[in-house]
Amino acid sequence: MFLFSPNQALLGFSSLSDGVLGHSALIGQISSWMPVWLTPIWVLSLGIVLGAVATAIFLAIFAVLSFTPLGKIADSPKSGLTASLIVGAVFAAALCFVYVPNQGEFQGMLILPLIVLGLIAGFAVIYGMWQRTRTELMTILTEGIVPYVLATAMAFSVIGLAASPLVAKPTEIIGSIWQVNLFGNGTKEIVRNVEPLPLDAKPDEAPFEKVEMQYVMYNVAELTVTSDKTIIIGDAETPAKFNMTPVRINAGETVRYLRENSEAPPLPLNPDSVYMQNREIDPATVTMTFVMRPTVPEASSVVTTAFALFTFIMGYIALRQAAPRVSAVALATAKSEMAQPLYLLLLMVGVFGMLLFAIIPFNTLGEDIRLMKDSGVTLLMVLGMLQAVWSAGTSVSDEIEGRTALTVLSKPLSRRSFLIGKYIGIMFTVFVLFVIVGAVLMVVLSYKPIYDARETTRVTPEWQIGHEELVTTVPALVLYFMETMAIGGIAVALATRLPLVANFVVCFVVYAIGNLTAPLVRSTNGENELVGFVGKLIAVVVPNLNAFNVQSAIDASNQIPLIYLAGAFNYLFCFAIFILMVAMLMFEDRDLA
Repeated sequence: MFLFSPNQALLGFSSLSDGVLGHSALIGQISSWMPVWLTPIWVLSLGIVLGAVATAIFLAIFAVLSFTPLGKIADSPKSGLTASLIVGAVFAAALCFVYVPNQGEFQGMLILPLIVLGLIAGFAVIYGMWQRTRTELMTILTEGIVPYVLATAMAFSVIGLAASPLVAKPTEIIGSIWQVNLFGNGTKEIVRNVEPLPLDAKPDEAPFEKVEMQYVMYNVAELTVTSDKTIIIGDAETPAKFNMTPVRINAGETVRYLRENSEAPPLPLNPDSVYMQNREIDPATVTMTFVMRPTVPEASSVVTTAFALFTFIMGYIALRQAAPRVSAVALATAKSEMAQPLYLLLLMVGVFGMLLFAIIPFNTLGEDIRLMKDSGVTLLMVLGMLQAVWSAGTSVSDEIEGRTALTVLSKPLSRRSFLIGKYIGIMFTVFVLFVIVGAVLMVVLSYKPIYDARETTRVTPEWQIGHEELVTTVPALVLYFMETMAIGGIAVALATRLPLVANFVVCFVVYAIGNLTAPLVRSTNGENELVGFVGKLIAVVVPNLNAFNVQSAIDASNQIPLIYLAGAFNYLFCFAIFILMVAMLMFEDRDLA
């Protein structure tokens, strides 16, 4: 038998109490920062779920239509191509009509991306309705890169949706999804004329005239009302029936309402109860500018994520069905390269690097997250370029030298389809690398503001801070993927003539000079003609990769505008066509025997 003294028992009880209190404090700390960390992930997970649901609905509709005569249009490659181009042209024209006029002086930048998007939609519709697509759908979704992308999206969404009980006001976020402006920028201007004051009446005796309006005040984030005459706005025909405080707007005065200030709007909540009184003897012109934004602005990323997933799946189906030979080469290339030990090594380095960047103290006096973003996206771009150049050497150069290409081309496959398929397959592998490592970066980046706050004993930030870091990082990833596509195109072209080591050297030189092209041209201004000519010649021969470099925007934590992405896409599209044409010319007369 063991006997304890009262003092020993008291000490044991005190230690137990301290342990319980310590665990309670730890649980309290975790419960305070876990919602902040997981809510941005939960928001993007909603987009993944919404995109998956939208894709399933469209595929179900296409499956039903495949039993009609529409399902036989693509039986003939010629009729399928013609119908896809016609439908794509209609989609492209509609997209340009809706979105281009709202972009101001840079509206021309959007034309080419919208045309490409419309053509993708056209091919997706025609080949989505194809009866063969219905029978091969499960095979399409379970082969190639689709399982890797869907598995990554599923894992990401599981992490986010598991945090649903921790999310504050989830219904408000979900309700804001339907307020996202799909068409235009959400700005609407309404002009109304109000009858003048009768000549024999005093201003206070002027009648309140009902004004026809259509708006949903719950969706209005900003409202500006101006009038060239003095007016009073109410919600009834007589002041005795007013439920709102009347708003007086003097001639030339501007009244501005901001939802974020939690102030009363100058217009009634009910658009059917808008009454205005003109207190002058001349007609009044009232201009009201509405800016519609979601109550929770972060809900816009839900729609963007859903659209990205939907476009990827439908575009992949269109590519596989409309160009079966090219897609066969692409899928074989992607499968072969992703089975290489180097690919697994690059994935491990990328994931480990993203986790390491989260805890490394950069000692930047509160700017660690910006340096982490810069380091993360740069590491991912370098890994992608290594994979692209390596794959070009192993899947193009080695196959040519090993006579494998001769065997493949002995089948009904043109050299053009072979080369394009190789390029697409290489980009598939890089895309999967970007998706997997990028998803890890998103999870870590959402936690970084919390980690920095805890390390510096600051107050835990709001979840909107982490979400903002995510949405400002995604465009940078897109631009760096575009840069990788440019380098990949050069690597494929060179692989038709050069071995792997020489390809690496040339691509490295092109990358280094390409990122210095713009500064080089600027530095030649004011120099002699020969120096200026050499600088401009280099700018013409070497691609301007500096167009994809947004390090300054990342360092300043600025949102990269959509119009800039469109401009970078235009440059990439033209350069990719040019470099692939050069590659075809170099490969066309290459002796494979």
